[in-house]
Amino acid sequence: MGADLIDFSHSVKLDILDPIDALLGEGFEVNFKDIEFETGLASYQGRQVLLYIKDHSYNEKIYAVIEDGTKGNRFHIADCEMLERMRQKGRFDRYVVTNKLDGIFAVSGTNNSNELIEGDTNLNVCQYCLDALNYKKFSSMPRGAIRKKFVSTFELAEFFDTYSSFFKYMPTGVANNASAGYTDDWDDISRKIRAQFNYKCQQCGLDLSSHKGLLHVHHINGVKSDNSSRNLTPLCADCHRKQPDHQHMFIKHEETKTINHLRQEQKLNKKENWKDIYALADPAMNGVIDLLEKHQVSLPEVGEEIQNDKQEVVTELELSWPLKKVGVAVDKTSALAASKQGWKVYSMRHALSQMDDLAQSLR
Repeated sequence: MGADLIDFSHSVKLDILDPIDALLGEGFEVNFKDIEFETGLASYQGRQVLLYIKDHSYNEKIYAVIEDGTKGNRFHIADCEMLERMRQKGRFDRYVVTNKLDGIFAVSGTNNSNELIEGDTNLNVCQYCLDALNYKKFSSMPRGAIRKKFVSTFELAEFFDTYSSFFKYMPTGVANNASAGYTDDWDDISRKIRAQFNYKCQQCGLDLSSHKGLLHVHHINGVKSDNSSRNLTPLCADCHRKQPDHQHMFIKHEETKTINHLRQEQKLNKKENWKDIYALADPAMNGVIDLLEKHQVSLPEVGEEIQNDKQEVVTELELSWPLKKVGVAVDKTSALAASKQGWKVYSMRHALSQMDDLAQSLR
């Protein structure tokens, strides 16, 4: 952390794997009390995870679950109403935590003969978790067929990508396949394309000549082996990650902050409507933005840098209303730093759960 960015073209940067990352790729049991929900998302030792109860012993249910995962325990991705109920009942079951992205879960159980039965199956995501995050406007969806269809098509890779800037480490499956699909001469081609366009993002117009590592080259048709000039265009990391069908593009929050800072400097943070706010903000804030729009509050600033009395930048808020001194922060550290400067700051989870209060403070 803190090292200079290098002129590297792939959209994913690799970290040296810690043993915990290899374990999370397989999944292992932990005590519920060891799972953290500071941001509202489930995390373990600073890694984004999902959690589920592996045991399906009751009433020989294990056979039915292996055959049809929709009959099994739901997996959790956030602190939700269901987990809160379990806390209140004093139930602290041992959960399996993992950051596998393929949606295949190892399950087990005993039958009436007390034999251990094991297998793999596709489990469904918890709808209470989706509600808590307002993921893809889930809380506005009518109950019934529409929600069931959303759950059946839920993609973990896309979900982890959406919230990737909240976490330092990416899932091991992504790290191990960062270069998959690119041609051997991709680095040379990428350098030439970026230089050809003077290191400017062709969507938001950001000049990244001083931060070339944050400028990617996008394959317009999605085929990484098609390096024809008409198929290649340079995009900043933020614009690139927001392109359709761009899963497994994990952008660190420090990189997002750098892009926000440069957009402010270059006066590119122009906003005229809520569509502009979605385009500028971290995708992890989309659930919050959706509810803010529904409450018809004024448009927020995106990536506001908070200064102290000495005009020194002490932190950044993802969404803010400077005249009201109200904001929404990605992490606790940013929230505390802004609070010391007289701001009322909500974390993402509190903005979602206390939206009425937040909206009222902006009236």
